[in-house]
Amino acid sequence: MLSLLLTVMSIDPKYAENLTLYHVNEHKYGAIPVNMNTGDNTGDLFFDLLEVVIAPLACQNHTNSSTPSHGPDPCANPEAIGDYLMVNKLTLEVDSRFSGYAACNVGVDNKDPFGGYCKSGTYCCDCHNEGHFKHSPCNRTVGYENVQATFGKYIGHGCERSLFHPHPTPVECYSANTLRKLTPNNHGSWYSSLRMGYCGAPGADAGCTWRVVRVDKVVTRACHSKVFGDTVQSSAPPACLDSCGNQRTNTSSPCWADCFYKAALGPDSGKPGGAVAGMSLDDLVAAWQKPFLTEAEGGCPAQQELAPWFKDEPWFARAVEA
Repeated sequence: MLSLLLTVMSIDPKYAENLTLYHVNEHKYGAIPVNMNTGDNTGDLFFDLLEVVIAPLACQNHTNSSTPSHGPDPCANPEAIGDYLMVNKLTLEVDSRFSGYAACNVGVDNKDPFGGYCKSGTYCCDCHNEGHFKHSPCNRTVGYENVQATFGKYIGHGCERSLFHPHPTPVECYSANTLRKLTPNNHGSWYSSLRMGYCGAPGADAGCTWRVVRVDKVVTRACHSKVFGDTVQSSAPPACLDSCGNQRTNTSSPCWADCFYKAALGPDSGKPGGAVAGMSLDDLVAAWQKPFLTEAEGGCPAQQELAPWFKDEPWFARAVEA
């Protein structure tokens, strides 16, 4: 099955560009990002810092209203807290004539996070329309979003004292200060690759806009979190983790997560007006990429790539059988 996905149409060479991209999902859905969102290393690092690593702190009450977003609840998002999560590293060839970014999510209870229909266990995309994600016509070009430009307006959001918000929480401050790490030169990029533009789809024509060159490596989220987390935590004095007692190595512990952000963003970054310090963005990106090194270099073991979620979908299966 997987070999069939690599026998595909080619991108117009005038616009073809190879990108190294990453995405997280439950292992059962496979690595091929049909109707999925991907990011470059900075873009996926940003997603991790804003929604994943912070979950033990943000989701202690199983809700989180601190992140500046509308759509998936980080405390219930299958791509943040799902079963047997993988982090996938891919090389895609894309048509570089990008369009607006589409929000792609897996269907849960036959719904997507924006209230539209999405069959459970399949991926659906909502396209950008007049400032909102909602069900509207998509095209087959690869979607693109500059993360710093899009989210930069939220810098300080939630971490500033006001009459109506006198006591910002550490979660609100860590989320706001994560944005301060991004720069115009290292802004983070997110991409959306839709089914209708997939060059590996049966019947794809010369107007297709993306294909998988290779799946470089698949690692477990658990291993990625440990290798990434240990690298970040080792950049700060051990006193914070030592104060966590028997939770000092538990990446699901609120204490561990709090120490992580103090190491990554600075010891005062969880307070209103606190300085943003800690690791440089380049060092954070290098730490985030470390799990994809070889095991001899301290990386994670490679996991088996599974067949993609759409292998039994009528639009794919019938054409393959034919």
